[in-house]
Amino acid sequence: SLGSLEPRDHRMQVQLSRRGAGIKSIAYSNIWETAFAKRQADAFYEAVAAGRTPSDPLPDERWRYILQTEQPYGWQDPAGIWRSIAVPLLAVYRVEINGEPVPLLKESVWSQTAPGRFETQVVDEDATPILHITRQLILGSNYDITFQQRLTNLTERSLEVRWVQYGPPELRMDRARYIDRRRDRIAFLQYPVSYPDIINTNDNDYLFEHGPLLKRTDKAANTTGAARDELLRLWPTQESLNENYELAWFAATNRYFALAVHPIVDAQSGGTRSLENIVSEIRTEAPGDKKDKDRIAFTTLYSPKRAIAPGEEAAFDLGVYAGPLDREILGKEEPFKSLHMQGLILYQMSSFCAICTFQWLAKGLLWFLSGVHFVIRDWGLAIILLVVVVRTLLHPLTKKAQVNMQRFGKVMGDLKPEIEKLQKKYKDEPKKLQQEQMRMMRERGVNPFQMLGCLPMFLQMPIWVALYAMLYFAFELRHEPALWGFFQLFWNWPFLADLSSADHFFWEFDEPFNFLMWNVTGINFMPILMGLVFFFQQKYMAPPPSPSMTKEQIQQQKIMKVMMVVLFPLMLYSAPSGLTLYIFTSSLFGIIESRHIRKHIKDVDLTPPKPKPQAKRKPKDPQARAFADAIDRAKAKRRPPAKHFKKRKG
Repeated sequence: SLGSLEPRDHRMQVQLSRRGAGIKSIAYSNIWETAFAKRQADAFYEAVAAGRTPSDPLPDERWRYILQTEQPYGWQDPAGIWRSIAVPLLAVYRVEINGEPVPLLKESVWSQTAPGRFETQVVDEDATPILHITRQLILGSNYDITFQQRLTNLTERSLEVRWVQYGPPELRMDRARYIDRRRDRIAFLQYPVSYPDIINTNDNDYLFEHGPLLKRTDKAANTTGAARDELLRLWPTQESLNENYELAWFAATNRYFALAVHPIVDAQSGGTRSLENIVSEIRTEAPGDKKDKDRIAFTTLYSPKRAIAPGEEAAFDLGVYAGPLDREILGKEEPFKSLHMQGLILYQMSSFCAICTFQWLAKGLLWFLSGVHFVIRDWGLAIILLVVVVRTLLHPLTKKAQVNMQRFGKVMGDLKPEIEKLQKKYKDEPKKLQQEQMRMMRERGVNPFQMLGCLPMFLQMPIWVALYAMLYFAFELRHEPALWGFFQLFWNWPFLADLSSADHFFWEFDEPFNFLMWNVTGINFMPILMGLVFFFQQKYMAPPPSPSMTKEQIQQQKIMKVMMVVLFPLMLYSAPSGLTLYIFTSSLFGIIESRHIRKHIKDVDLTPPKPKPQAKRKPKDPQARAFADAIDRAKAKRRPPAKHFKKRKG
C-alpha cells in the first residue's frame, strides 16, 4: 500500500494489486460516511493531540469513506455461465506491439520490485525480450497520484506501440443521496494550435458531460453500427474532431468526489496541458448481468500509436486526482489550478431542474454563505441570515403585492352584485361573460395581473433551486451541523447534524433503504413542520376567492392549496436539511411579515386609481396619418373661439 490511515501523515491510503499493476482500493484517512462518525473521529484525534485518553475509539472501519474499490468484470462463457474477475482501478489492460495485442491484466504477469513499483517483460515465441515495462505509483500530498509508465525497446528494430489501460470507472453512489448524480466530465483545449496552454473556462464551454455511464452503455446495447460506436466512445466526440479540440483531462464524479486523469504539470505550472500524447481515445462499457444492481460502467484509455527506436524509452506518464470536489484544492493548488480542474465542481441537479439551476446564482449563494460562515462559524445561522437578506430585499414588492391583494378583494366585493347579474345574463355565453367582466374591471381601474400576491414566492423559486443544488453538491457543507452542533450535545442527537442530508429528527438508520421515490436515511420532522407553516401561511397570504370565479375554479384553488401543504413537503422529505431550514425560516418570516403589513394596511387607501384616458393612437400608414391630421385641423377650425370677459371695476 501507499500512504496510511493516519491523518497527520497522509490524506489517504492506496491499496495496490499485482493484477494489471492497478489499485485495489482508495480509502481516506479522515473522511467518513456519516456526520456521527466524523464527530467521533474528530473527538478522538482532538484528545490524542491534547495528550488525553480518548473517551471513545475511532469509528468502525465500515464507516470510513472509500472512494472506490476494484470491480467485478463479468462475462458469459460459451456454456452460458456468468464468470467474472476483479479489475483493479486504473489497471493496465494490454499493450499493442506492431498491431499485436499483449494482455497485461493477469496477476502473474507483474512483479513488485519496490513499494508502488511494478515491472514486466514481453518476450517473443523464442523467449527473446522485446519490451520492458515499468509502472511506478507515487502518492502526492493533495489526493494526487503520479503514474510513471515507461516502455523500453529491447530489440534492434523500431517498434510501434499502443498503451491501453483502464480509466476512472463510475464511482459509488452517495449514502445520503436524494438523487443519483454521477457524471463523467471531459475538459479540452479549445485552441491547441494558437494557444496550447489555455483551457477556455467561460461558462463551462470547455467541458463535455455524458451523465451516468451505465445508462449510456445500456442504451448502446440496443443499437448497432455507427450509433453504438458513438455511444461507447466518449472521446473524441464528433464536435471535437470537427473543431480540432485536444483532451485536457477526464474524470468520473459522484456527489462529492472525483477520480480524474490529467497530464503531468509541475508546481511551477510547467509542462503541457494536453493529454493527447497519452490518451487519444476513451471508450466505455458495462460488462456483466443487467439484473445486477451493483453493476458499474468501466472506461478504457487508448494512447496514440508511438514508434520506439531500438534501446529507447517511451513515457506514458499520467497524473490522477482521487479526492473531494473541494474549491480550496481544485481552485488554488497546483497542478489543478493550472488545469482549471475547478470545472469538476458543478452545482446542477440536471434533469428538468438543469435549466433553472443558474450556476452564477448557486456560486453567489455559496460565496455569501461562506463569508457569513467565516465570521460566525456556523452554516445553519448563515442560511437563516440569507433568508433575512432575501426577504428584506423583497419586502417592498411583498408589501405592494399584499396591498394590491386587499384592494382587489375590496373592489371585487363591491362588484359582486353586478358580476352576479352578468353571470345570470350571459350564463350561456361564457366568452361574452368574460369580456363583460374584463370591461367592468377596466372601468373600475382593476387589473387582475397587478394582484399577484404569490409573486414574491415565485421570485424566490430560482433561489430555492440554486440553493438546493448548492447545498446538495457543496463539499464545504458535507457533515456540517446547524447552530454550532447544539442539538448534538444531547446524547449525540442526529437532528440537523448534517445540513447536506435530511434532518433525522428521531434517528438515523445504519443502512438506508429505498421507498417509492425516496432514499430513506432516517425519520425526518422538518418537512412536516414545513407543511404546517405552509398551512398557516396560506391563511395570511393566499388571495381570497374572486366573486367572478366559478364553483369549479374555487374547488381547483382548494386542491392546489392541499397540494402545496402536502405534496411539497413530501417531495422534500429526503432533501438536504439546509434547504428545508431555508424554506421553513422563509415561510415563518413571511407569516410575521404579513401580519406586520396587515396592521399598517388600515392606513392605506384601498380605492383603486381611476384609469387614465388612453391617448388616441395615430395610424402607422403615412397616408392614413396625413388624412387623420387633416380631419383634426378641420375640427379645430369649426370650433368656436374662446370667449374673453373683462373684469369690471367695482
